[in-house]
Amino acid sequence: MTIKYLLLVMYFVFGAYAGRTYGPKISKGYRIHMSMAPWHAGLYTKTSTPYKQICGGTVIAKNVVVTAAHCVTVDRVVLPASQFVVGAGKVYRPWNDTHDVGAQKSDVKDIKVPPRYQGVVTNFQHDIALLILTTEFTYNEHVKPACLNFDAVHDAEQLREGQSGKVMGWDLTGENSAASQVLQGATLPNVAIDKCIDQSPVSFRSFITGDKICAGYNNGTAVCRGDSGGGLIFTAIMNSQLATILRGIVSTSPATENLCNIYTWATFTHLLPHEHFVKAFVPNVEEGCGTPANGVIGTRSSLVLGRNYNCPCTCPGQ
Repeated sequence: MTIKYLLLVMYFVFGAYAGRTYGPKISKGYRIHMSMAPWHAGLYTKTSTPYKQICGGTVIAKNVVVTAAHCVTVDRVVLPASQFVVGAGKVYRPWNDTHDVGAQKSDVKDIKVPPRYQGVVTNFQHDIALLILTTEFTYNEHVKPACLNFDAVHDAEQLREGQSGKVMGWDLTGENSAASQVLQGATLPNVAIDKCIDQSPVSFRSFITGDKICAGYNNGTAVCRGDSGGGLIFTAIMNSQLATILRGIVSTSPATENLCNIYTWATFTHLLPHEHFVKAFVPNVEEGCGTPANGVIGTRSSLVLGRNYNCPCTCPGQ
């Protein structure tokens, strides 16, 4: 039983080829339009026609999107960058959907993965990748970066149990339902790491590695297969402005006999332990985001649709 369970985890999380998509996606989410999540990007494979969406990602610079390493690797071998394209400012999943009036697209020029990433051998520790784009994005109301902030005190404050972050994605919307063709969002609370470990299936606990955080519910609102690599986003006041901060990357979740286990939380690759990896390729990634105000953490109720805060990073809506 344990071996079968681990193989199911591998199936859901490990790759994105042979006509399949893997990894978590949102169940019981709410519909999104792009002004609510201009940091979100879709990763597509060019190995199928039309291009197929396989993972999510987060814009962190004009030419850089961060995603999960398992989206772009087989075992620990990084797949050719030429196999991938990225779309930002997209609400609709199909690559060339004409309703995506604000979409911007780019080929992937290079892929950076931590040298210690070994996939399932190390239970998807270091599950983070940087996609270096061929064409820079132009920031506007549909495409903006999320902030990265590596202040440990503020990180711990935002990741206290019960603080909630936002995730976005396409694909499955229930245990065995069809994929969503329109971007969905969900607000997920942090789960304390000891609780996450103690209340997870024994066969899954080894996947809660030292660089993971947990978030979600066990009531049917969950991330499921199809949107690994998407961002777990929090809000904070920076330089007197409301900004969004990327704290985690959708990584793994326990599998069941269904296509999606909607009654469990998921693990996210924690950005803080990967500061040096990110800054090795995007050294100025924190510039423009400013310093968080002491004790000021944004909540979902503070996100007002359509309000322009003129903040340097993403100004979210509700």
